[in-house]
Amino acid sequence: MTEYELSDLINSISSNIVQGQAVFLTTITAYLVVAYSVGAKLTRFQVSFINFVYILFGLVGIQGQLYNFDRAYYWGGKLAELSGESPTSAENASPWVFISVRLVMVIGSLIFMWQVRHPKTE
Repeated sequence: MTEYELSDLINSISSNIVQGQAVFLTTITAYLVVAYSVGAKLTRFQVSFINFVYILFGLVGIQGQLYNFDRAYYWGGKLAELSGESPTSAENASPWVFISVRLVMVIGSLIFMWQVRHPKTE
């Protein structure tokens, strides 16, 4: 591949990463809106089903994004080689930061649903 083709490929992968973030934010927003507006009125089965689907989408999204990160780093190394630079073999911390932030957001939204369904009455 030429430098241009690799750059274009990396740009496409970066766009996919941004798109994945948009889908995740849309999903978490929809979950929080449902939790806030009708969470207390849902049956146990409905909450279980919604939570299962939500967690499944979260895990699939994380896996897809990690694959995109991996490919971006791989093709970035190839572009560095082609440009005459030495590719870095060091592990990049951004996938771990990405996973951590997503997990905190998913767990936080599940806790939010729990608090809506089990309010503390004093």
